[in-house]
Amino acid sequence: MTVKNEALDLFGEMIATLRMRIELKAVILFGSRAKGTAREHSDYDIVIIGEFKENYIKRMEWVITIAPFVPLDLFCYTPAEFEAMFKAFKLTQIDAIGEGVVLFGDEWVQPYKERHAVLVEQGMRKSDFVLIPPTTT
Repeated sequence: MTVKNEALDLFGEMIATLRMRIELKAVILFGSRAKGTAREHSDYDIVIIGEFKENYIKRMEWVITIAPFVPLDLFCYTPAEFEAMFKAFKLTQIDAIGEGVVLFGDEWVQPYKERHAVLVEQGMRKSDFVLIPPTTT
């Protein structure tokens, strides 16, 4: 079974509930679970992008109630928040796009993947400790 299929088995109900309640844009698994380097007790790193009306804390409180009971590092953003953080080279957004497995919203994520590829061509990379932005933007 692929990483994506395993994650969809685990998070499929959560994604279905999100789709019923908000205009969901994307759900991305990233980190060690997406890269296949997870250990037995590794958490699941998940980015959710959707048209949330609540503030960050309230949306997180709600999503936690519909998430499966597994170790979870969860990030819930509106499209505008995600865009601003991507433009600012925030590591969560860059990793989610560059190394993530899209569980929902391939079409929404694709332009970000294309932008990420251009940034890599321009010199963006990760060291052991920090994201190094491209030399030109």
